[in-house]
Amino acid sequence: MTDHELWHRLDRIRHERGLLTPGELVLLADRGVAVLDPFSVLLARRVTLSAETVLYPGATVECDADSDCAIGPGTVLYGGARIVATGGGRITVGRRARIGEGGAVVRAGAGEAIELGDEVRIANGAELTGRCRLGTGAQVLGPISARAVELAAGRPYTHPDPDGRGGVLKGHGRARGTRVGVGEVVNGNGDFAAAPVERQRTYHPDAPHLGD
Repeated sequence: MTDHELWHRLDRIRHERGLLTPGELVLLADRGVAVLDPFSVLLARRVTLSAETVLYPGATVECDADSDCAIGPGTVLYGGARIVATGGGRITVGRRARIGEGGAVVRAGAGEAIELGDEVRIANGAELTGRCRLGTGAQVLGPISARAVELAAGRPYTHPDPDGRGGVLKGHGRARGTRVGVGEVVNGNGDFAAAPVERQRTYHPDAPHLGD
């Protein structure tokens, strides 16, 4: 088999699955999208990517013909990120999100929509399914199976005053229908329904009170 035949076969495999070829991924640089390893990144043709998006080696975004997936500008998908929209599912990711450091799965199926706002962070083994809404600055951190959760919008996790940050789920376990407000956190240990809602300041007692 010649090199040309080998690459043709590899490209055909991706075409048959609705994925961009390595060559097409390289060309995304012309639109301001950085694909750091076009041979290991898997990206569906139907995905809408904005400028300044970064895809690390191993990042995967799947979206079938009945579904929609859009990634906002400045978002980073780390190598552990897997985003999957199938059967009419819809996934939208805002600006400057950070997804997949330490692993993360975001999955929407028929009749489901997952909305991730600006500067959200999904990391360390988190999984989002069903109808989820994470507002600006919200975070899901740790091996948490989160379904139909709603985390309030606030300031990003880098903001010095935790009272104004977006809602947070952290710990490990199952979260079903959990609602978390601005400046709040649920630190789960198995069943999130049994965990208290706390102020994030509890974990950052020396942080400043900015009141903005």
